Amino acid sequence: MPYLPMPRTDEEAIAKNAKEQFEALGRFVEAFELMVNEVRETCIERVCAGIGSSKREQLIEISFHHQAMTAKPLYDIMRAIIAEIVNNPDNPHHADNASFRSLLGYIEGEYNHLYSKRNELLHGTWLIGYVSDDDPNASQFDIRKYKTTADGLKRATELPKNAPELLGLRDRCDVLRTWIGHVDFCLQNANRLSDFFKREDKTWIFRLFPSTDWTTLPER
Repeated sequence: MPYLPMPRTDEEAIAKNAKEQFEALGRFVEAFELMVNEVRETCIERVCAGIGSSKREQLIEISFHHQAMTAKPLYDIMRAIIAEIVNNPDNPHHADNASFRSLLGYIEGEYNHLYSKRNELLHGTWLIGYVSDDDPNASQFDIRKYKTTADGLKRATELPKNAPELLGLRDRCDVLRTWIGHVDFCLQNANRLSDFFKREDKTWIFRLFPSTDWTTLPER
């Protein structure tokens, strides 16, 4: 078999890139789970509001921490809980029930996108530290993840290829976690939704405080 020359590599650079990539994956997973926990805690707090017993609250927490309660069903439950709360004519947010429904639908689009990316990343086959002529220091990694479709196997696309792209997903989780937390903040403190959220055409925008600038969710 003929000798196939390998590209010239920098072992120190390869090790540095691999370390950054593994670390970025961990940072993304941490941020994703914190975002999901925000959803879980919102469910628990809204269900437990007013029952007046920490022991009862602990019993209610059991169902929301069960292994079956993954990211998607937790969000579906949270959205339904909030809908039931604001649809009550006696609730101070009843006049904004349509806004809550629209906002939570808008948030759900980003949440599902991150949920899908997380599943594809964690259930894919990671190839970190592999060099090539085009990437002799392994600054990029590859993830092999396929789906079964009616047309056969289809490879997952638009997955991160390097540490900065993974950290970008982490930042998206942090932003969405803040949005979800402020929805719950409005519900528990009777703050107006319009103090923090505003709809412009089909897009919702957010500000952390009434004195700060409006921001949007990051573009995909």
